[in-house]
Amino acid sequence: MKNREFLMLAKVFDPKKHGIGGWFLSEKLDGQRAFWDGGISRGLLKREVPWANTNKDSRYRVEQISTGLWSRLGNVIHAPDWWLNELPCVMLDGELWHGVRGHGQRQILTRMIKTLVPGPDWKKVKFYVFDMPSPLAIFRDGRLNNPNFKKIFEGIRDWKYGNEIILDWEPCGLTHFERSVREMGKRLTGNVAIFHPQEQLPFQTSKALEIIQNKLTIVCNLNGEGLMLRKPESWWEPKRVATILKVKKLDDDEGIVTGYVTGRKTDKGSKLLGLMGALILDYNGKRLELSGFTDAERQLSPVDLHPDKDAFIWAAEHPGQEVPDRISSVKFPRGSAVTFRHRGFSLDGIPTEARYWRQEKV
Repeated sequence: MKNREFLMLAKVFDPKKHGIGGWFLSEKLDGQRAFWDGGISRGLLKREVPWANTNKDSRYRVEQISTGLWSRLGNVIHAPDWWLNELPCVMLDGELWHGVRGHGQRQILTRMIKTLVPGPDWKKVKFYVFDMPSPLAIFRDGRLNNPNFKKIFEGIRDWKYGNEIILDWEPCGLTHFERSVREMGKRLTGNVAIFHPQEQLPFQTSKALEIIQNKLTIVCNLNGEGLMLRKPESWWEPKRVATILKVKKLDDDEGIVTGYVTGRKTDKGSKLLGLMGALILDYNGKRLELSGFTDAERQLSPVDLHPDKDAFIWAAEHPGQEVPDRISSVKFPRGSAVTFRHRGFSLDGIPTEARYWRQEKV
C-alpha cells in the first residue's frame, strides 16, 4: 500500500529547477489549512468517520461530533452551525483566515478556531478555497504515516458512495486544476467560502519570474507570507507534490551560541544520535534552538581535552538533551555568532522556521 498524506502539500519553489510559465499564482495565506467534506460526515460521531484522526481522543470527556470541517491532521474543527450552513455541498480544500496579515496573526487565528465551543470570533473567519478536489482523489487508499496522524485509508470511497448525501458537484474522475478554477469561480458565491483569486502567469519564463518577484515584494510589504504557484494541468493528490509550489521571502538575523541540544532518533532514523541536534542561541535575550546543519557541522568534542568519556558517546546516551559545559561544538564554540534565515516572528518575538545560514567571522 502506497504512502499518502491527508491533504495535498506543496514543495518549495526553486527557479533553477521549476519551469512555471503559464502556472497560476495566488497569495500564500498565513492561516489554518482546512478540508470541507461537503457535509457528508456532519453530525456523525467522530469515531464513525473513516478518515478521522482519533489517536488522542481519549483525552476528551465528551465524545466529539463531526462538523464536516477537518484540520490538516484529520481533527474536527468546531465551527458554529450558522457558519457551516453557508458552505456549499461540494468538497473544498482551502485555508481558514481572518483577513489580517502580520506578526503573530496566525497565533491569534488559532486561538479563535481551536476551541471546542465556537465563539463570536468566527464572524471574522472566512474559508479561502483554492481547490475543489474529487472524492476519488481525497479518499484514495493509502497509508498515512505522519507522527501525529497514523491511519490506513482503505475502502473509504465505498463508504462515501454508501452515504445518503449527494454532492452538488462531483467529477467522475481526476480534475485538472484549470477546470477547478472555473468551477470555483462559478460556485463559490457566498459570504463564508470564498474563491481565493488565481492569476495565470505568462508562458515565457523570464516574464513569469519578473511578475513573481514583483508580487512577492508587494505581498511582503503588506506583511503577507508569500505566494503559491500551481500547474494548470495538475490534479489534486494526497501527497507532497512539485505541481504546487510555495514562494516565501526569507529574512536573516544573528544570534550568539550559548549551548547545544543532542540529536535524537526520529521517524526518519537515528543518524543524529551522538551528534548535535540543534544550536541554542541567545537571540535578543530569548532562547532560540536552531537546526539546518550538515553532519560535519554537528560534531561535538570535549572542552580543553576534558578527561570525561567521548563526547559522541555522551550525546548518544543522552538524546534530545542540552549538553554540559564540558562538551562543545567543533565548529560553533559558545560565544560565537551565527546568522540564520527565518520567516517572521511568533507573538513572543521568536523567529519562526529558523534555519542556519552561515557563521559570522569576528
